[in-house]
Amino acid sequence: MRTTFLLFACLLCTASAFDDVKGPQDLALTFTSPFDGSAQPCRLYLPSAYDGKTALPLLLALHGTGGDQNKYFDHETYGGGIYKTEAEKRGIIVLCPLGTDANGLPTEWRGEAEINVLAAIEEVRRRYRIDEERIICTGQSMGGTGTTYLCCRYPDLFAAGIPLASTYGHLSLVTNLRHVPMLYVQGAKDWPIYAATGPIPITQEMQRLGYNGELWMVPDAPHNTMHVSTPRVLDWALQQKRVANPGHITHRAYFPPHGRAWWAEIQQIERPGWFAEVDARVEKGNRVVMQTKNTTRVVLRPDPALHDLQKPLIIEMENREVFRGSCDDNLEVSLSRQDGAWKATVQPRQIQSRTDWKNFIIGTVVEPPTWEGGPETTLGNWLTDAMRDISGADIAICTKGHYRVGEKMRGHRIAAGQKLYLMDLINWLRPSDAALATFTLKGSDLLKIIESNLLDGPKDDMFLVQVSGCHYRFDRRRPQGQRIIETDIQPGREYKIVCNSSAITRTDTLHLGDFFGKLKHEMLEPNMLSTAWRFILKNQGRISAKNEGRVSEVTN
Repeated sequence: MRTTFLLFACLLCTASAFDDVKGPQDLALTFTSPFDGSAQPCRLYLPSAYDGKTALPLLLALHGTGGDQNKYFDHETYGGGIYKTEAEKRGIIVLCPLGTDANGLPTEWRGEAEINVLAAIEEVRRRYRIDEERIICTGQSMGGTGTTYLCCRYPDLFAAGIPLASTYGHLSLVTNLRHVPMLYVQGAKDWPIYAATGPIPITQEMQRLGYNGELWMVPDAPHNTMHVSTPRVLDWALQQKRVANPGHITHRAYFPPHGRAWWAEIQQIERPGWFAEVDARVEKGNRVVMQTKNTTRVVLRPDPALHDLQKPLIIEMENREVFRGSCDDNLEVSLSRQDGAWKATVQPRQIQSRTDWKNFIIGTVVEPPTWEGGPETTLGNWLTDAMRDISGADIAICTKGHYRVGEKMRGHRIAAGQKLYLMDLINWLRPSDAALATFTLKGSDLLKIIESNLLDGPKDDMFLVQVSGCHYRFDRRRPQGQRIIETDIQPGREYKIVCNSSAITRTDTLHLGDFFGKLKHEMLEPNMLSTAWRFILKNQGRISAKNEGRVSEVTN
């Protein structure tokens, strides 16, 4: 679907009118979403330096939970327009899209918001003179987490990332940031979970890999640092320039739609649930040396800046030459592994738009799992079954926890008969694509954790522990600590338990009581979304769930 901008006020919508626009301009814009056809608002600031002729850097600024496209421009908590003021001084264009869905719920900048961000960038690039090599992504809180998400999945798009007050690990995909410098900014007085589960391990991993990852802990600052950090943030942004033609690419993806980076693309994953990887390096003699993991099809599109297209191109896969021949910039080499050997085919170059999201079907919905119902939910059963299956754990646990905002759930509903595409899967199961984690506990300690979540208030049902591999029955009329009246969990037995890692690190996901911060856990490679995909494939592409009496309550 072609994206179209409509300008508020008296701006004309012809291409020539856009060419005539000069800064300073604070523009309120709308565009048609490629995801669902809805009108999506955004704000765009053109500084005085914008003359319609000279390309300027673009700062993509993603708001946090509870915000909207106006927050960076107008809201006091975001510095009362400090980003606009500082961008004006430095000649930076600022783009602020909307990161909520039709119900006003936060998207974590994934799924539909991910598509809308890509569409907004495409349209701004088309209509304004943007320096293609200086697109920097930043964001606050949810927007900071979204910055890491987008930079890890589309590293060839951004010159750098500047996450503010972000969280979530994404550690398995940090290797994708080889050519994307990251400046993480955290208030020293921020809730500890933010730095501990995102910026600290991410920057440590980047430094271990030899990448450019920096963590700035702002002294005496809270969750929001904009009043003091913005000048340095924008100065740092101005120093960054995209690596347009890297001679060495390392890229990982859990799903093929996230498999493209520069001149290489993962198109098929051999073992869904785990990431696929391609490591490709240009060497002397017009040679490309590639190593792969967990993939059976990779496409190489020769870059004229790196390869001499007038000479034969040589491709070596897993230490064996698999291709020697011509391949101009209208062609690509498709490399497929068949019967243990790699084979190469030259074909017309085909690069699909990243906003064309209906290109990867996950499965078909038969009986939609949901969070609705009594203490046991079909989605709780479905997710815990998927986690236990991929991890080999004895018991899997989860809660509605962070999936809920007030009285609403963050995720979209899915419907019987619906074809589920990747972006639908993300929308359904958001907010978290965090890695799975396992730990070992005695049954008596697991029962204490489950008891800690058997609370009295109706809103506290979000913490009721959903399970796979066991069952329990409880009575809220009994004193806390004595509410589980029936279970097959054996107090003296040790169990391997799997959960979403955010259940271990966030207090708004699962009450761990005395175990918070003390569980010795192992982070697994699969994340929640890849685990769901694997489970769907294992069930022949069908998504279905039912209640089985795993969690029940005595009410009379």
